[in-house]
Amino acid sequence: MATKLRLEIHRITLQKKVNGKKGVIWENCNFSELLQHFDKDKTKAFPLLWTRYVEYFQNEFQLNKDGDRAITATTECQHTFDSKKNVLNGEVNGGPTNREQRIYKRKNSKKSTGAVADDDVVTSKFFIKFWLPVDYSTGALMIQSYTNSNISELVRLHFTKFVQSKGFRLVPTSYFPKAFIEERNKRSNVVSVSYVKDNLSKDCRKLINPLFADFDSLKVKIVVTGFRKTVSEFWNVFSNNGKPLNTDIEALELKADDDNKVIAVYEDEEGHQTKMNYDQERLRNFAYYVLPEEIMISGKNTYDFEKISKHTNSILETMQKEIGYRKDK
Repeated sequence: MATKLRLEIHRITLQKKVNGKKGVIWENCNFSELLQHFDKDKTKAFPLLWTRYVEYFQNEFQLNKDGDRAITATTECQHTFDSKKNVLNGEVNGGPTNREQRIYKRKNSKKSTGAVADDDVVTSKFFIKFWLPVDYSTGALMIQSYTNSNISELVRLHFTKFVQSKGFRLVPTSYFPKAFIEERNKRSNVVSVSYVKDNLSKDCRKLINPLFADFDSLKVKIVVTGFRKTVSEFWNVFSNNGKPLNTDIEALELKADDDNKVIAVYEDEEGHQTKMNYDQERLRNFAYYVLPEEIMISGKNTYDFEKISKHTNSILETMQKEIGYRKDK
């Protein structure tokens, strides 16, 4: 399968410390307060924010908690500002690390042309977009990734720490526009459903296999495959009686009346899969948005910076409408 570009979208809420009746509390505030930390003139504040963000990396790569992925931003990374729209487009470099690798030409597997040491980072460029509205406490962080390479969590956590270093708190939550969900659901089928059970008793763990008896965090997943139903057909029948499980599975302590964790896998007409979590009457979306091939550089498995900037502007406009944002005049 050819490399696809993905986009994760996060709503980000800015908060500041205020004195409440019972002491200091965190309260939502407009992004103007963060931007004024850099300059009162927002046309200058956005460039300064990017400069300080780059400096926050201290000319080094920042690692994830497992130490196997790293990101950085430098003055050479592309970036643009649109202060009228409160938007900053940029990019970071990132990829895997902490693993020794050999380098070969595809047509010669006998002769190595080099090596990647465990302290090297094999990087790709990743597009990021910030919407920081001066008149609103909710903004957006968009992070592009590849089919086989994702540094989204690391970008989100590092930007959150950057905001914290300025005395604020950032609360990110995954977001996927309803309009995109509806359109994707029309073109998708449910191809798999899983029942996940944790907090198993010791007797149950022992019944599965004595080897697991002493592992308190053991989880069991029952995966059902071999079917294909449209999204609407699946949920109309699957949850018709309000229960995702119609019978008890006593050996695994799965009971029909419990609030069981159920995960369905959606697959669209191009084979892209999305996991959806069903908890009784609510669907929570864990999806990413697949970016169109038109925003890619011809012949290369990466994005055109100008094209992806424009395309994500349209996604941002959809998000703004859905959250009820109205720009102050």
